[in-house]
Amino acid sequence: MNGAKRAVIFGWAGSEHVRRWVLGLQSREYAVKLVSLGGELIENANTTIFHDSGKLSYALRAPQAALIARRFKPDILHVHYALGFGMWGQLARVRPTVVSVWGSDIAETATSRVSKVLVRRALHWANWVTATSQNLAEETCRLFPEAAKKTSVIPFGVNVPDGCPPPPDNGELVKLCFIKMHRPVYGPEALIRAVEKALHSNPNIRLSMAGSGEMTEHLKRMVRYRDLDKQITFTGYIPNYRIYQFIQEHDIMVMPSLREAFGVAALEAGACGRPVIASRVGGVPEVILNGRTGLLVPPDDVDALASAIITMAADSAMRQGMGQAAYEYVRDNYCWTKSLDQMTALYERLIDEHKKKHPAV
Repeated sequence: MNGAKRAVIFGWAGSEHVRRWVLGLQSREYAVKLVSLGGELIENANTTIFHDSGKLSYALRAPQAALIARRFKPDILHVHYALGFGMWGQLARVRPTVVSVWGSDIAETATSRVSKVLVRRALHWANWVTATSQNLAEETCRLFPEAAKKTSVIPFGVNVPDGCPPPPDNGELVKLCFIKMHRPVYGPEALIRAVEKALHSNPNIRLSMAGSGEMTEHLKRMVRYRDLDKQITFTGYIPNYRIYQFIQEHDIMVMPSLREAFGVAALEAGACGRPVIASRVGGVPEVILNGRTGLLVPPDDVDALASAIITMAADSAMRQGMGQAAYEYVRDNYCWTKSLDQMTALYERLIDEHKKKHPAV
């Protein structure tokens, strides 16, 4: 790999998205160095992990991370997440630098003056900014107008099977799945209440709640109190290699989030040929076409969510048609290889522009 271009990535090694960017770039013959605060080593990847925790650790580890980056002598530096890792990017002083905003980093600037200052500095230093959705790009540029002339949308693409997976054979049951952390922002309480209401109209509805979080025990108590143990089950964490299998065992994905910058889970459902019922928030309307690939409802509206569940659960033809449309939409617009093409094309342009402005002496 002596002639390969060299890229340093600052990002969390525990993120499936970061892992895929690292391995994807390596497949395009980039020599990649990942520097992370926490997370797990990525297979076949040159990774340095600082095993610290807490926001202060970003500041404490910034000088070391910057030194590691410079010693790697990269052609480009890519910062995934403008907060925390953005501080590392500024200190590394590598050109060109790309900063990818993920959503929660931008959202935090609305409630924290310190976060807003840190994000503004990271975006000011960046040669280019990428966002996962048009909605997130617009929100970023609204809050930080200086980024408007150097921001583009590059989504988190997903792997798409060669053909649309067939609907599951669940007999009379209609199985819903929820794949999110058990946190208030993802609306799990509203979902349990909506399913309870929907069961009055259709007793064959079942819900699988994957994942875990600070609300897990509370949610389990909700289910027990309502005597819904047979209708709502908690599956625990689903590893990434089993996500598609898990989705395909269900008829519908439900995503009742109060805030979403993008909605990768909805794309994964579409790749599996499954329609999605989701809240109309953030970038979700970009990945779910209301009435075509799924149904959108107002956030935190239990009655609207229950009504959508009842409607879709009662109509297998609707589910199959929307599932097929979702598969085709994701295949045509959000295939992982397309996202990788877009990112590497951006890298090449920025590297070439930098070399023209700063030719080697």
